[in-house]
Amino acid sequence: MTDASPIRAQLPGTPRSLVDACQDELIAGLMDYVSQPAVSATGEGFPAATDRALEEVKRAGLTPTVLVGDGRPLVVGHRAGPAGAPHVLIYGHYDVQPTGPRELWDSDPFAPVVRDGRIWGRGTGDNKGQHYAHLQALRLFDEHAGALPCSVTVVLDGEEEIGSPSLAGILRAHPERFDCDLVVWSDRSVHESGEWCVSHGVRGMLRLGLRATGAGRPLHSGNFGNVAPNPAWQLVQALACLKDAGGRVLVEGFEDGREPLSDTDRAAFTALPLDLPQVLGDIGLTEMDPAFNGLSFYERLADRPTLTINGITTGDVDRTIIPDTAEAGIDIRLTAGQDPQTVFERVAAHLRTHAPEVTVTKKGGVPASRTPIDNPYTPRVARAISRVSGRDPLLIPAYGGTLPDWIFTGILGVPSIGLPLANADQANHAPNENLRVDYFLDATAICMELLLELGD
Repeated sequence: MTDASPIRAQLPGTPRSLVDACQDELIAGLMDYVSQPAVSATGEGFPAATDRALEEVKRAGLTPTVLVGDGRPLVVGHRAGPAGAPHVLIYGHYDVQPTGPRELWDSDPFAPVVRDGRIWGRGTGDNKGQHYAHLQALRLFDEHAGALPCSVTVVLDGEEEIGSPSLAGILRAHPERFDCDLVVWSDRSVHESGEWCVSHGVRGMLRLGLRATGAGRPLHSGNFGNVAPNPAWQLVQALACLKDAGGRVLVEGFEDGREPLSDTDRAAFTALPLDLPQVLGDIGLTEMDPAFNGLSFYERLADRPTLTINGITTGDVDRTIIPDTAEAGIDIRLTAGQDPQTVFERVAAHLRTHAPEVTVTKKGGVPASRTPIDNPYTPRVARAISRVSGRDPLLIPAYGGTLPDWIFTGILGVPSIGLPLANADQANHAPNENLRVDYFLDATAICMELLLELGD
């Protein structure tokens, strides 16, 4: 690596100084971008949301394209770099979560405001603020150097918040557009300690729906109790049959296919800072789930699948009735090596045996994904971060939530590296989502440094 790359030499300053010089413009631009609703689950804001994302791709100096599958469009931008330079695909998503109850927000979720050093609004951290930093880095190269240090394709997903159902099909249908050396995705948060980090994968997820039905309408519990079967009881008994009293999953073969953590990953987890009492205290707990005693914090998040009841809907707590239906949502977070369809079939077989009156439906499934920490690109990403922050970032193996990362490692067959750019307390998916202004400005400079590192 050298500081004398042709593109770096053409810039009228460092990435940090260029960002500082236009910080008010950057903040105002992000707030305007966030003000456009883009709720993929309900359609709120579409198709204007796609047009708005396309506009930002154009402003970044990229050649834009809109690709449509069976759902919300994919917005793609491309620009070639110098011959022989790497080609990086930058992934983000322009769709956002529903706002939830508006009364729980301190300000309008789609009228962002700056308060206490943060930008508040739906999509600030997840994910508009993060991919907007990449787009502004590209725009600054275009305006000040007229070229990029390496070839870049930006992919903005319009369906990430509903599981990216169209993404794989679109990439398979247009392989020439996505032929790259590396994928960088900026989603999720920096480490809980506040330190910048480089992430190397995600857990997979399987979503299930359980349903029990009874009479054709809710019934008077006095007139029909002991006569009509109660679907609420059927449902809770079905849920109870999935785990024993100690919390151990009873589904035969539930963990089959799981790839244990490598020695490299275990060493990386051991090196991460962790204030466990503070982490638990922040969520109102004093101890971890006793069902997994003997496993460390990170082993629980990275080395074992989960089985979670998300919610139960039935009846009416204010009426003395026998409900006519009862439904529950379940998610299973998968580890590397587990196939979502295989896990679904095993759960469904278990329920057919132990709770045949309850139907189970697969709502979606995404495999886990891992990129080895010792890949050749991680040191370059780490250098880009340290150039701006002055500190080496933390290196994090695969764990946590779920993204369509398997598409990049599985279909494109390239390393896929996470560069989270939002603060750990961004409240994504919750009321009062926010993005710290200092993280956003640092992120824009980091994104510029990353392209320079790849070009060097």
